[in-house]
Amino acid sequence: MSKTESGAKKAGKALTAFVILILIAVLAVSKFIGGQDTAALKYCSAVASANFKEYVKTVTPDDVYASGSESDFKAACKTGLRDLPEFSELEDTDNLSANVRITEHKMNGRLTEWVCTADIDFFCSGSSVSYEGVSVAMRFSGGKWVILNTEPNVF
Repeated sequence: MSKTESGAKKAGKALTAFVILILIAVLAVSKFIGGQDTAALKYCSAVASANFKEYVKTVTPDDVYASGSESDFKAACKTGLRDLPEFSELEDTDNLSANVRITEHKMNGRLTEWVCTADIDFFCSGSSVSYEGVSVAMRFSGGKWVILNTEPNVF
């Protein structure tokens, strides 16, 4: 009996290898783009909870608040969210939360720079405020997505 493979077996193995490579590529792209959703949620959650350490992890080092003091950041979060009429009855101990739904991903000239359109909700104790169509500029840097800015600047 011959130990050589038939042409059909060779073609089947080549096709299987090709499909596996395509699946790996799709998984990699999915992780790459999905990281944008995670970055936007971490950013909004850090702003909602006024968590300076988490905020610094989600933005570029030259960000106005990341390069400033923690007290300036917390004051900006307070005036940006907690002073809204929807949250006027909140206590200082109440925790704001965020929910982000990215509706569109667009490359911004380079593979490592994207602009996402997001619907963002901040909520606590039955009160909420929503922003629709917020543009969130991101850059892939240091193996993760970092936020460059949001337009309109809702924070």
